[in-house]
Amino acid sequence: MAHGHRVRHKRPVSKVRRYWWLAPVLLGVAFILWLATGPQWTSPRVGKGTALDLPHGYISAFGVVAEEYKRYYGKALQDHSMGGQFDQSTRLMKDHSYSMAAQSLEAIAQKASVPSVYNNLGLAYLALNDRGNAVNAFREALARDINYQSVRQNLDRLKDIALDAANPLGHEVEDNNSLESANLIAPGRPVDGEIMAALNDIDCFKVTAPPAPRDILRIELAPKSRTLEPMMKVYGADRGLLDWVKGMGAPGKTVSTTLSPAPNARLFLEVSGYGDSAGLYTLSVTPLKAFDAHEPNDDIFSATPVQLGQDIQANIMDRVDTDYYSFEAGKTGKVKVTIRNRSVTLIPALSTFNPDMRSSGFGPDVRQHGGNLEHTYDVEAGRKYFIQVWSQADSSGEYTLRVEQP
Repeated sequence: MAHGHRVRHKRPVSKVRRYWWLAPVLLGVAFILWLATGPQWTSPRVGKGTALDLPHGYISAFGVVAEEYKRYYGKALQDHSMGGQFDQSTRLMKDHSYSMAAQSLEAIAQKASVPSVYNNLGLAYLALNDRGNAVNAFREALARDINYQSVRQNLDRLKDIALDAANPLGHEVEDNNSLESANLIAPGRPVDGEIMAALNDIDCFKVTAPPAPRDILRIELAPKSRTLEPMMKVYGADRGLLDWVKGMGAPGKTVSTTLSPAPNARLFLEVSGYGDSAGLYTLSVTPLKAFDAHEPNDDIFSATPVQLGQDIQANIMDRVDTDYYSFEAGKTGKVKVTIRNRSVTLIPALSTFNPDMRSSGFGPDVRQHGGNLEHTYDVEAGRKYFIQVWSQADSSGEYTLRVEQP
């Protein structure tokens, strides 16, 4: 080497070092794409969303539940803790704690059996890939409102659940031989079934009474086979026996009963054949729409306002029905309340209440069916008073009410 100098050769730069700056760029692009597409936090059946999202169709506003409660039960929701419990269910869904969310919603449904709660419960079960319980929850909503929009939209999006799968049943599905395995049906939608021969067969169904106002239901069991001597038991939500209808000695003949459960109350129906009789049948639960136009007014807090001199057409639907009204006195002095009977069955009775809602007396005692009632008492100008129309001797019937100041 000339002049004793050492020649230095350049070391080639590796491709890794040359493109080191690409790593953070690629990581940034990947992170942006992740945010854009969203993490897969739930079942594909429910839909995509981020960790802060809820399934499509989930109802997160407790106001919807409270509004539906008033509609279905005919009174305002008094359990103020339920709002917090509902919000907790929503947080659990956002946190992917679907099992705990389902448990929470199940507890809420025991106290507020309204479509929005069952809609959310169905989505919670779908997130758990529990199709059977999801369908049952959606069916509970549709049994109360067959056209409930949120559930219908959910079913429209879920391609693996047929639109009719969650409808209230129109034909019995075995095994339904106990109240615990009862088929869910809906008022106004008859269901067909069969009592099998030589099997001691029993068919059980559950149905929910229509929303407020309270109505009379006719429950009818019509044999489609001449051999069947139908029997039917009706139970309340607590499984207590309410009625027992026997068709023994009358094969092929229809049996029926009427009752008036509270709005949105659960009933259980047990169908069987007397002795060894068997055959096909149709079971129907029909609301009679027996309530008047002023319902629900079964308590003083929901009293119907009336104008002085106005004729009110109403009825006492059954022995437990009662009607409350309110009016404002136009002047200090006497007010006259008249109940004119429009039936031959009603024995009317009248109670009066002061503006503080405390009892102030009763009307005269009517002793005969179809009788009229008149009562006069003192009031003060500009103050609001309440009256209650009810019946004696378990009677019922139509009447006309008039409140006036001479």
